[in-house]
Amino acid sequence: MKILLLEDNETLSYGIYKKLKENAYVVDQLNDGMEGLLALKTGSYDLLILDLGLPSLDGIDIIKKLRRNKEIIPILIISARDKLDQRILGLDTGADDYLCKPFELDEVIARVHALLRRSKNKSLKTIKYKDLDFDSKSRTLRKKEQNIELTKRELSIFEYLLFNLDTVVSKETIVEHITSYDDDFNPTAVEIYISRLRKKLSFSIDLKTVRGLGYILNS
Repeated sequence: MKILLLEDNETLSYGIYKKLKENAYVVDQLNDGMEGLLALKTGSYDLLILDLGLPSLDGIDIIKKLRRNKEIIPILIISARDKLDQRILGLDTGADDYLCKPFELDEVIARVHALLRRSKNKSLKTIKYKDLDFDSKSRTLRKKEQNIELTKRELSIFEYLLFNLDTVVSKETIVEHITSYDDDFNPTAVEIYISRLRKKLSFSIDLKTVRGLGYILNS
């Protein structure tokens, strides 16, 4: 899952960034409103964590622009604007959740988990695929009560394919969703990870290569 974090307080931003990375999320971190809006227009994210008091473009204006363009990305506001009317404004404008500063980093993670589960229409944290059980919260994969050991990259690719079941996804799209700006990743490595998934998961998955287009995980 890939998250865009827009927060101009460097200390707080780094703390949230580090906590998200510890929970195996892919994170792009920016501190300017206009830069953030450009990233949202040109990139693909599963969730936006948004401070309201950003340089160049206020967070409320970012939400308005996104919702006006029918963008359905879940939005978690993190703000020092703790007055009731400000919280109501944020939610009425189109945010999905509002967290007032100061807060514990664990609460941010809990809100992120909840929003992502809701956005993927998963009422249960465990997603079943054939004889596999994927826990989207702990990000573990099991087969008949036995844990399957996957690397972080392998698990991220499998998770993305699982959330896009029966849909052809290109190598470039996979890379975009499993890497952040600061990752050193060669796109050709996707082929290696796909091969490893096929080997480790064997007959439990129906993962096809669509020549010239990408990959598809069939249900």
